[in-house]
Amino acid sequence: MLFLIATTLFSTAIFILFKLFKQHHIDNLQAIIANYIVASSIGYFAYESQFTPIDIIQAPWFKLSILIGAAFIGVFFLFALSSQKAGIAITAVSSKMSVVIPTAAGFLLFNELLNPQKIIGIILALIALYLALYKKSIDKLPFNIRIIILPLLIFVGTGVNDLLMKIADYYYLQNDVLLLVSTIFAIALIIGLSILIFNLLRGKTKLSGRNFIAGALLGLVNFGSTYFLFRSLEIFDSSYLFPIRNTGVVGLSALTAFLIFGEKLEKINWLGIILAIIAIVTITTG
Repeated sequence: MLFLIATTLFSTAIFILFKLFKQHHIDNLQAIIANYIVASSIGYFAYESQFTPIDIIQAPWFKLSILIGAAFIGVFFLFALSSQKAGIAITAVSSKMSVVIPTAAGFLLFNELLNPQKIIGIILALIALYLALYKKSIDKLPFNIRIIILPLLIFVGTGVNDLLMKIADYYYLQNDVLLLVSTIFAIALIIGLSILIFNLLRGKTKLSGRNFIAGALLGLVNFGSTYFLFRSLEIFDSSYLFPIRNTGVVGLSALTAFLIFGEKLEKINWLGIILAIIAIVTITTG
């Protein structure tokens, strides 16, 4: 349970950092790249056994790590684009509602136990996610194809990424979770660096030390979130882990936005937070 609590807290901390990045005008791409440098380095240096690049390439999970790493940074860019075009509220809802993909896969692919109480808990979690993230601006959005396509891509991308991590843990991981996590970040780093170099050559961005300092802090938090997620996957079923984690992150993020950033929460948001607590209790005791 400590691993699950840790990944939930670290994931919430990522939300807080991105909020602070926006307030202090931090370049997200540069911060993300610094984050991947730090996050990948931590795992490689912390891994106790000796290894070579050939060992990583020959690892049974290597090809999957490429997909996960690409999904990591790909979903980030989709999230940024969807936030601009479809709005932050609907983007956040689609991201967190993606929990249905790894949850359903747990029943269909991994033969996880399904009982009435767990079903009720999962349904409550989905309702809680929507209510906690609900903003009136969603109802005021004019119809646009982007409002459908971009959030849909976020929904699929986030859910599939969670599923890929479960597959990696279920079929391939032994005692090399640190190597896998670091390699995922390294793949994302390579892709991010390519984009940054392209933008630099086109004169669209300038490097700043403050962006990389902020990104280094993000790297510490991001590593903790991903590492403890994999450790949680070793213990808990997908149908248990992802609803609790996503619901917990949304509830804590909403409270953090209210307490630290002074964001106003509507009554429907408070109802979502309360329902999130009920959903977590229902699932954990199911």
